[in-house]
Amino acid sequence: MISPELPIADSLPNYPFREAFREFYPSYAAAHDVSLVQEKAADCIRRCKTGELGYTASYCPECGYQKIRARSCNNRSCPCCQAPLEQKWVMERNSELISGIAYYHVIFTLPKELNSLIFENQKVLYDLLFSAATQTLLTLCLDKRYMGAVPGIVSVLHTWGQTLSFHPHLHVMLSGGGLNCAGQFVETRHKGFIIPVRVLGKMFRGKFLHGLKALRSSHALEYSGDAGRLQDDENWKAFLDRLYSKSWVPFIKETFNGNGNAVKYLARYAYRTAISNSRIRKVTDSQVVISYTDYADDNKKKDLPFSGEEFIESFLQHILPQGFHRVRFSGFLANCAKTKNLTHIGKLRATPYTGNPAKEKKVAELLLMIYGTDICTCPKCHHQLITGFIAHPPDAAVTE
Repeated sequence: MISPELPIADSLPNYPFREAFREFYPSYAAAHDVSLVQEKAADCIRRCKTGELGYTASYCPECGYQKIRARSCNNRSCPCCQAPLEQKWVMERNSELISGIAYYHVIFTLPKELNSLIFENQKVLYDLLFSAATQTLLTLCLDKRYMGAVPGIVSVLHTWGQTLSFHPHLHVMLSGGGLNCAGQFVETRHKGFIIPVRVLGKMFRGKFLHGLKALRSSHALEYSGDAGRLQDDENWKAFLDRLYSKSWVPFIKETFNGNGNAVKYLARYAYRTAISNSRIRKVTDSQVVISYTDYADDNKKKDLPFSGEEFIESFLQHILPQGFHRVRFSGFLANCAKTKNLTHIGKLRATPYTGNPAKEKKVAELLLMIYGTDICTCPKCHHQLITGFIAHPPDAAVTE
């Protein structure tokens, strides 16, 4: 049992992001339409690690040591509790890297003219973005001029800019080698270079706009808000003409500082949300001030003030639709055949695939692997701790 005489371990951590939501979300929600998924995320963020979700209590029956922690919300939109999941994801992806080959970082960005339509049709148009980018890479990598094989692809959706603006784009890690039609592993034809950017952009544009026209023909698009004018056929035609006339130029280069660095880079988007606590400079009774990097001004660090409700609105636009997967795997990393393919590649290259080190690991085991922290053993006498859930702490102190 937990002794009511013992003090609770630590004080409540300061999360300015959470405090901004506690301060400003109620008034924002009272004056604006909020979706169910946004409401759920906001509720989780406001209660995360406050004790309102209960506590995890650890107690040593041998020496009487105890530690009580306020529970995390584990909502994917909350920046206060994603660090262990991010580290787990990095471990999983590192185990899938093919030793000795190049990896490429590709960014597929959509023209800003599409923003209003995408915002009103997030699920179908985010799906289209994933599909068009993946099919472009698979088609061109199969071309013997570039690789002549099916690569491994990890794609992560990113919807925000440094100032919380709506800026949907896709970050992709592309392997510089793949499996050809004979089942052999071959590498890209040219080291440090894989596909010409203009070829990549032209095909991506064609596949995305072909899919967009098909969605309109099947009446799968909504035209609310600023996208309302696109219901008119003449406006739609002019809209498409503008999109076809633009050059869609993706970014692509070989990853720097090793492939593990590429995985860590992607993890920032896979398990982090639009802004972290470290970028929130201060929260007042009327404002939230964030820091950002101004890439147009020699990468200078600057501060940007929002009114409280502007900050809430800017953040909520980046909460993904219910059940939508931000990260997707394709090519030889497709979930349906990933283990089989990696095992086969390992045999071909005499570097056996040892599997996912985090698979089926319990939370305590993961924390020990990632941080070297053993939450099951008493730090004082090293006996086994008893751990369980409690609804309320044993005294009025606040926990970590």
